[in-house]
Amino acid sequence: MENISEIISHFNFTQTRKSKQYLVLFFSQKNFNKSQTLYTQQKLKMFLDNFQLINEYKCSENIISSTQKFLGEVNSENYNLLTKITYREFFNQTNNNISLFIEFFHRFEVVLKNFRKSYLCKEYSNEIEKYIQFIDSLSINEYHYKILNFEQRKNILTTIEAEVKNGNFLSFWNFFYMFDVYSSIAKGIQQHNLKFPQFNSDANFRIENFYHLDLKDAVKNTVEITEKNTIIFTGANMSGKSTAMKSISIIVLLAHLGVAVPAENCNIPFYESIFLFFSVNDNLKEGYSHFMQEIVNLKNVLQELKTKNCFVVFDEIFSGTNINDAAKITVDTIEGLSKHKNSMFIFSTHLNLIENYLVNNKNIMLLNLESFLADNDLIFTYKLKEGWSKLEIGKILFDQYGLNDLLKQN
Repeated sequence: MENISEIISHFNFTQTRKSKQYLVLFFSQKNFNKSQTLYTQQKLKMFLDNFQLINEYKCSENIISSTQKFLGEVNSENYNLLTKITYREFFNQTNNNISLFIEFFHRFEVVLKNFRKSYLCKEYSNEIEKYIQFIDSLSINEYHYKILNFEQRKNILTTIEAEVKNGNFLSFWNFFYMFDVYSSIAKGIQQHNLKFPQFNSDANFRIENFYHLDLKDAVKNTVEITEKNTIIFTGANMSGKSTAMKSISIIVLLAHLGVAVPAENCNIPFYESIFLFFSVNDNLKEGYSHFMQEIVNLKNVLQELKTKNCFVVFDEIFSGTNINDAAKITVDTIEGLSKHKNSMFIFSTHLNLIENYLVNNKNIMLLNLESFLADNDLIFTYKLKEGWSKLEIGKILFDQYGLNDLLKQN
């Protein structure tokens, strides 16, 4: 999915701009490792176990920015009794920065010390302990809530300066931003009451009562695929094809990121790469037309399939070329990809003329979103049904909107 902002919006409770950037990078992953995914699951479960703690912790963007600016400029030699007299503003500002520094690190350390760790996340638990010790080494607790004299402030500056030179604050900020990312995702999981998925090795693909996060009163559907690896969605415009495909795609992506999903139950195979092609456009930068971009996308998938199991979605593939070419190469593409038994492919198409070329392929499941005409009115139930949709509504809508009459007017 080229635009992941629609997914991120449901998990963005980050407290700093930099954390948001880390969150975007987290959701932009396209290659996956099962052990890493399952470990991320355990980390997020641990954050959910600490939900009240992380939900109550607040930090200010201004305090973070001021603290980092202070760390970038700290110079203990310039902080002396002479500057106290001759550069009073600098001296007072340094004192204020020290106070902000102490308060920020003290409050974050309180969170870390009260964070209930899981034995299933030993590596991350050790990392938490590491940064508790790092904050302790800054003498934060020794100076918190105390009126400091010149020597004490000087000692803090000297300690900070040494840690800056050693690069320890760089690793701390990486940890801090990812802590905020995990907290943010946990808040999204809690708010939407999402469920953690399972992965299987028997090639069964089952997602029960799934829905799209953007829809408040979404019609829930279930998809179950056994001994098949290709789904073809057909159906009328507005029937909900793209929404259903996006819903499934988002669930698969979230699952592989280690995040809980909008479904009552999800048990799917694990894929090493995910390709989601919705709303393919011209690539002006590379000089590709719409159709050429589709060709490039397919080639990239085929290259990846040489070494990896993939989950791939093509929404209205080859809509960028004429109908005759599109029909032939769509059949060739579906037939060819369906031979990769350990991968999963989802297509949508309006090319009804290709049905007879695909119905006998044992690797293919045909699905459509139920829609029908009743008293010349279009009815959409948004429920998944097996089979190839025969309903064509383009002419119906054309007439209903009075376009024929308007076109005939002089």
